[in-house]
Amino acid sequence: MDKKAKNILFKTYWTSQGWRREYTTPIDDLEYAKSKGVMFEPVSFSIPEIKEELNQLVTRIDKDSVVKGFLSSLTNKRLDWRSAIASYTNAKLVLEGKREFYRLNNFQYENEDVNVLNFERIKWSGVRHSDLLYNYVDLRLFERETITEPTHADIETFKAILKCVEESEEGEYPSKLRDRLKEAVKGSANERHTLMEILGCCEILKPKSYDRPTTGRHDWGFVEYWRGGDGYNRSIVDEYFGKYLK
Repeated sequence: MDKKAKNILFKTYWTSQGWRREYTTPIDDLEYAKSKGVMFEPVSFSIPEIKEELNQLVTRIDKDSVVKGFLSSLTNKRLDWRSAIASYTNAKLVLEGKREFYRLNNFQYENEDVNVLNFERIKWSGVRHSDLLYNYVDLRLFERETITEPTHADIETFKAILKCVEESEEGEYPSKLRDRLKEAVKGSANERHTLMEILGCCEILKPKSYDRPTTGRHDWGFVEYWRGGDGYNRSIVDEYFGKYLK
């Protein structure tokens, strides 16, 4: 990824104090970032149109490539690579009618800023994995990458993540696992938070019940109702990661 273009993207949305109140990019900077495939013009899609785009993407992209991207990200810190497995899974489940999409059928994406989605993708591994437009941006950009083979350290890190999940105690809330993951994954609490959400999106961290109380204020999505006793979905882990865990 071109460093100058990435810096332009980040400066558009972020400061040392957090989000900017207004998003602007100087024209020359925008054109440079666009030429490097890091920033883009706004896009418009109907729901049928974006579903068709996603159908083509998940057909072209091999499942093992998003698995490799996820595993490799655990030590190389390409958080954008980590995101793709969630977008791939969410898109497939929505297209197959196995997961509801929260937008109404007559909803239109109109002149949507996809640059902010790419910023979130690079900085945090994304925060909108349930949104089809994010899935589209994520997979389109992932498709262009040359993904490296996971290293021994990547695989051992993933095993350590699963061990942290296994050691969770009955009734523990997601925040407790987020803290425990410090033992397995180097990085911020935000990074661990998003990692858990990605695993939740992939139904690896899948709640065994949705009839549970939740804490008052939180920003969990896919793992909101997950508890320590739920563990992880071994069949999905085997389906995605089995060849790396043997």
